[in-house]
Amino acid sequence: MYKNIIAFTVIALAITACANGEKNKIAEKTTDIETQHYPVGASIAGNNPIERITPLSSESFEGGGWNAGRLYATFHPGHDASLPKNFRFTQFQGPHSFVAENNITRLGNYSAKLHWKHGNPAKWNRDPNKLDNEDRKAMLHGSNASSITATVWHGFSVYFPSEHTKLTDKQDPLFFQLHGAPDKTADDKEPGRNPPLALTITNQGFDIGYGWDARKFAKDTGGQGRDKFTVPVNIADYKDKWVDFVLEVRANPFAEKGYIKMWINGKQVANRTNIQLGYNDDKGLYPSWGWYQTGKHNSGRDSDMILYLDEIRHVEHLDANYYDVAPGFFAK
Repeated sequence: MYKNIIAFTVIALAITACANGEKNKIAEKTTDIETQHYPVGASIAGNNPIERITPLSSESFEGGGWNAGRLYATFHPGHDASLPKNFRFTQFQGPHSFVAENNITRLGNYSAKLHWKHGNPAKWNRDPNKLDNEDRKAMLHGSNASSITATVWHGFSVYFPSEHTKLTDKQDPLFFQLHGAPDKTADDKEPGRNPPLALTITNQGFDIGYGWDARKFAKDTGGQGRDKFTVPVNIADYKDKWVDFVLEVRANPFAEKGYIKMWINGKQVANRTNIQLGYNDDKGLYPSWGWYQTGKHNSGRDSDMILYLDEIRHVEHLDANYYDVAPGFFAK
């Protein structure tokens, strides 16, 4: 009798220990917040200028358009070859996808109005019967980080008009990502893969998905692992107004040494640490801003989507901090 009780107690303790071990593993990757908050930047240029580190790239659309290192795909609305090449390339669904907006702006005279059309989204690029990658996007792409284990700060401001940001409970369109640059060999090349970091909007808040792959060359698109978490908010409170996003991201595809920190309007809302993130590529991750309608649940929606984008800035430097990229702060 006593032996049975002792055996049962040992088993129970073992189960409890395993459960606690699993909880500890989960706790290592929770989004515990360090209460590291900042003031929202001014809305008038020139207020309280500070020393700011030179960005990898930045754009406030004050030239009334954009320029890029190369023109990609079919449509290039807003392209102006006289402007600085602040983007690597763009992907626009059609001629409607970019307009220099002069009424709804975070700062200055212009923002980017990025428009994705529903209905028959496949008709715009290449085969009209096939939904190409560009058919899903109204997106601008920035510069690569220096390495696949770099720490980079990203700041930008987005305005989600409620009339054109209608979502079902299953929809989660992407509006910011960090992407990998697939490697090539003399005989082969890697395919386009899922973004190592994807920031999406849902009816429940903002989702952050992330993935990793330590293999040097892979032909599948999913990587070796993927995870995501939600920043729960009342999404209606973030529509019809400018929302400032700042992310600090350390990539590491090899070990759980990466992290994702995010602030919304100066308030820290995420601190995901001890994670693998990124791909084992020759080049570091690059940022992308704008709509990306991933999957049939997004591309099959029954209304257009519009967002306004302003004050893009991303910085890679050992001494970089929040103020180097946050919208509304100004360099001396």
